Amino acid sequence: MCEDHARFGPYVLQVSRSANRDRVEALVVEDAVQCGTCRPRPQPVAMPELD
Repeated sequence: MCEDHARFGPYVLQVSRSANRDRVEALVVEDAVQCGTCRPRPQPVAMPELD
């Protein structure tokens, strides 16, 4: 990927339940290199099926 098209943003590595099991948490890498074509959503997406 060239310098002109590289973008940076968060990337979710893992989703898991918290230690006390009351919520779902995500392990996120900040400033991951992105292609510039992908458009991450600005807000979290609810995943009630994982609760």
